[in-house]
Amino acid sequence: MWFAYIDESKDNNGFYIYSAIVTNGERWVTTFEKVKEFRRTLRAEHGVYIAHELHAWKFAAGKGQIADHPIFKPERAEIFRKVMKFIADSRCFTVVSSCNANEQFAFERLMNRINRTAEAKEQNYLLFFDQGAEVEITKRIRRMRVHNPIPSRYGTWIDSGQAAQSIPLTRCMEDPIFKDSKASYFIQLADFCAYALLRMERPLASRTALGYDTMYEELRPVSRVITNKSDPRGMGIIR
Repeated sequence: MWFAYIDESKDNNGFYIYSAIVTNGERWVTTFEKVKEFRRTLRAEHGVYIAHELHAWKFAAGKGQIADHPIFKPERAEIFRKVMKFIADSRCFTVVSSCNANEQFAFERLMNRINRTAEAKEQNYLLFFDQGAEVEITKRIRRMRVHNPIPSRYGTWIDSGQAAQSIPLTRCMEDPIFKDSKASYFIQLADFCAYALLRMERPLASRTALGYDTMYEELRPVSRVITNKSDPRGMGIIR
């Protein structure tokens, strides 16, 4: 069974990112130990508290006491890139992301792609989200598990002749699980992925100066290109 940890990022102009890091639940303990060891490395090399929540936009903005000494923005950018490289190099995760000006569209497209991939691989999966929108997200997932109309990319579905066809989330097990991001390294990693994509798609001069517009590129080895072969970046980003 797969575990998919999902978080979002957005800008003030109404552009939304959802990113999922997907891992094999049967190897969860081994994966967790790798993540924890990585946090120990950040502690040894930069002083970052092992138990402190790394919240991506606050981290990049230089906010928060993340160590027993000040860590300024250039060093934070270096750490941020290390996080991206860890996700790519650990061989524990697949990263899938969506972006759109319509928040619900971005959310549903990501869920559909995770489900479609799970069907192709004959896997079931559990969804994990940050706390804060439990009622709305649960309602969406329950609906999509029963009735999930998807428009045909060709105008009509061949088997039905209809413009849309219901393809429920058949591989999604149970309601989504909500965890406080402060207590979940995995949701924090998903948050970093989402923010990195936001800064690549919607760059800010102050962040670009520190390389945030290229951070998401580090995830190329663990991105599923097949999820959207028409992605102009060639990383399977769902649009």
